[in-house]
Amino acid sequence: MPRTASGPANAAGPKKETARISVLPAPPARTGPAVEMKKTQPLVSLPEPSVQTAPIAVNVEPVEPEEIFISELPMPLCWALLAASAVILTIQIWNYFS
Repeated sequence: MPRTASGPANAAGPKKETARISVLPAPPARTGPAVEMKKTQPLVSLPEPSVQTAPIAVNVEPVEPEEIFISELPMPLCWALLAASAVILTIQIWNYFS
């Protein structure tokens, strides 16, 4: 019968490893040549906006021709059109499922 070695070398799982990381010292701060800020062009100032008021005209809303036509339709005709469209929709649904 073969012998199996037992111990930490054959244990299941990863081995523990350590690494040494050395911390580098911070680099010395560089002092560059002094930068001179040169004068730029002056800002453009815009003229003050003038206040303009527009006259407000209050008028009564004119009645459009469509509104006159819709209000002149007889109510029974509107109900008949609604009923006819409901019947047509029902027939179309019936045909779809059959």
